[in-house]
Amino acid sequence: MYELDTILVPTDFSRHTDDALEHAVTFGEEYGAEITLLHVDEFNVSPLGAAQVRDEAVTAYQRRKEAFLEEQFARARAALKGRNVRLRTQVLSGRAYKVIVEESERLQYDLIVIATRGLTHLSSNLIGSTAERVVRLSRQPVLSIQCGPRIKGALKSILCPTDLSPAGNVGLSYALSIARRHNAKLYLQFVNELDRPEPESEIRKRFPDLSEHHPQAPEVSVEYIFDRDVEPSNSIIRFADDRDVDLIVMSTHGRKGLRRVHIGNTTGEVVRQSTRPVLTITHPFHRKIFSRPVTEKTTITIPGMDR
Repeated sequence: MYELDTILVPTDFSRHTDDALEHAVTFGEEYGAEITLLHVDEFNVSPLGAAQVRDEAVTAYQRRKEAFLEEQFARARAALKGRNVRLRTQVLSGRAYKVIVEESERLQYDLIVIATRGLTHLSSNLIGSTAERVVRLSRQPVLSIQCGPRIKGALKSILCPTDLSPAGNVGLSYALSIARRHNAKLYLQFVNELDRPEPESEIRKRFPDLSEHHPQAPEVSVEYIFDRDVEPSNSIIRFADDRDVDLIVMSTHGRKGLRRVHIGNTTGEVVRQSTRPVLTITHPFHRKIFSRPVTEKTTITIPGMDR
């Protein structure tokens, strides 16, 4: 059963990351989880930081940044006052995506909730480089948040696409667990290839016994969806919109396998284009991408940062 005790939320304090935090709080309240709001200070990997320039202007900038971070964390705490969730704040230094991935693995977070856009204000069909790298490299489940319908309260419906490969079926246990907890309808979707269609009766035979992925699977209301499309991501996104699905759960890889540093094309397109929250799961055979810690706590001290 999928349990959420700890959630990591990277933030650049943009409205997009504020939305990601709100989604994390929704899950945190449901599961009684602790949320860590993480800001990564990239000054040390900038030209000035790498050169260790410490003149008056840089010192003044660092002090102003400390005050700004304190203000933003205080704003976040105030916004969550009265909500049934525990919040801690943290500042680390380094390259954002590396710090997020390394920290999530070091402390074995149960979930990363990340906005697909931040301060760069990319167009709606693009994903920020930090978010894309985190989805691609993280071994922890990642919930990607686009600008779209916000999860409020219990989930009513979940979509879990799969190509029925061992890697593609990784998301099934998560989807079943979440659907059971929320008493939500679960749609299991298989998208057939246009040039090599397979009879629905044959596809059904290849679906795994769901009880092997969750012992209480029979308690979940499941509907099987079969479709055909040249691009499976089109069918996934279209179905999620048509049925007003609350959450998409899918594996980062499918039958093609691929190394961990690549993400399946279908999953990548769904994360980039869907307005629905997308929970991506990586197959456990993937090893740590970084062989040694790449983060160090910054010298910035923010009141209330510790538990």
